Amino acid sequence: MNIAIVCEYNPFHFGHLYQIKQIKNIFPQANIIAIMSGNVVQRGEFSILDKFYKTKIALEYGIDCVIEIPSVFSLQSAENFSRYAVKIIDAIKCDYISFGIESEIEDLISYRDFIIENEDEIKKYIISNKKNSYNKNIIDYSKKNYSNYSKEIFKSNNILALEYMKALDKLKSNCRILPIKRVNSEYNSESIDNISYSASSIRYNLSSLDNFKDNIPNLTYHYLKNYPIISNQKIMDILSYKLFVENSEFYDITGYECGLDNLLVKGFGGCYDEFFENIKNKKYSKNRLKRLIFNYILDINKDFVDYILIEDIEAIRLLGFNKRFNLSSINKNCKICSLNRDFLKLSDKYKQLFEYDIKVSRLLYSTKMVNDFYDFPVIKK
Repeated sequence: MNIAIVCEYNPFHFGHLYQIKQIKNIFPQANIIAIMSGNVVQRGEFSILDKFYKTKIALEYGIDCVIEIPSVFSLQSAENFSRYAVKIIDAIKCDYISFGIESEIEDLISYRDFIIENEDEIKKYIISNKKNSYNKNIIDYSKKNYSNYSKEIFKSNNILALEYMKALDKLKSNCRILPIKRVNSEYNSESIDNISYSASSIRYNLSSLDNFKDNIPNLTYHYLKNYPIISNQKIMDILSYKLFVENSEFYDITGYECGLDNLLVKGFGGCYDEFFENIKNKKYSKNRLKRLIFNYILDINKDFVDYILIEDIEAIRLLGFNKRFNLSSINKNCKICSLNRDFLKLSDKYKQLFEYDIKVSRLLYSTKMVNDFYDFPVIKK
């Protein structure tokens, strides 16, 4: 039996370890497969650790196989991020998808059904309220029309859980759900009191790492101490070049809406964090804007994203596995892509998809010599 966890491990903490242990308690003989964001994450930033350190950590703490979510989809909305992750899960025929929740699963299933049943009406409501963000429109519509509305539904883990369940439904997947109730703290809490169970808290308090080394997994501490990625500031330099020197167009970029280019141009300046504080507004969150800028820098086209979402999965990118794990259990329906020779056999569209991962690595390491499929072999534990 194979059980999938969609994750970012940005970075791995005791809450993640708790989820793995809970799965092992329920299904002791099951393999756990991490469908993981790589060097960029859904916040629209570089991961705090590169994907190979994250893979080593995951394998050390009980994951049996790590498959990368392509950078293109790590930089999309929660809906498209979740949809592509579920497509991977279906392609490798996982029996379950496990995810963290912050409410009772029955409440989330009921709300998912409400969203699916009212999809057309929700779209009309969003169109008629264009000045509000997508999330605010969903919340406002739900307040007015969903009898069991609760603000608890819209906690971060629950939002992703709902997107996974919606994707399973829309793709008519046979994969079952294995929800695990989150413990101890808010997902996005930056308080050092919550550091054992909050990736946001670890990132926010990185400068005080030695003070809380006993509150995070040992291997996470080791890699954060020695190999953290603090490179988001370089995004400002690249954005400046594309905006003011190349004057590159936004119109075909995924995530773009009319006027966003003017917002970025007028608000440009200061350090990375100040820039996003200055340009965020009630319609566009910081994370939404960060994803747009990464898509702009990488030139990720909306039509390309839509095409890959519709097509069957051709190949998956294997990052690492436990030597006891049987790889033949996941490669019956799609190719495993891990080496340069595998990459060269792909269709043009899937070469393009994985070439974005190479671009991200070159952006991260500031060298054109990096080739993910040549320089970074699959990790075997």
